[in-house]
Amino acid sequence: MKNFVFIIALAFLSATAFGQKVNFSGDWTLNEDESELGYEFSLAPKSMTLEHTKKTFDQTTVSDWDGQEYETKNHYTLDGEVCENPGLEGTVTKSTAVYDKKAKTLKIVTDGEVQGMGYTLTQVFSMKDDALIVESEAASDMGEMVETFVYDKK
Repeated sequence: MKNFVFIIALAFLSATAFGQKVNFSGDWTLNEDESELGYEFSLAPKSMTLEHTKKTFDQTTVSDWDGQEYETKNHYTLDGEVCENPGLEGTVTKSTAVYDKKAKTLKIVTDGEVQGMGYTLTQVFSMKDDALIVESEAASDMGEMVETFVYDKK
């Protein structure tokens, strides 16, 4: 009887762990040593604050560009619908965000424009151990840039 109870308890715990959703919420700081950043420059924010719920993903980033720090805030719905957020120089970006329960990843694809040039930014968020991993691919007429950002929780 004790073995039967133990097996049932183990099965319940395994099923619970299997169904858990990854939550990216928290305050995150870029780990430059662990990241694979661009050779000449990087699009990696220095830090991020994320709020991840079942239906939404809010992202506040702090970046450094030419010695000047700036903050951006983006709001996404996780239903694959187009979300609009402020872009650079008064433009508007259009993004879709989808959470993949099976892969435990969040993919955000953003289309925007800077000084008349269009770009597409694809970011895939995942967790590895206690680190947040963001695989980033930016593409424009000027070429492509692929980076992997690794963030530690503050």
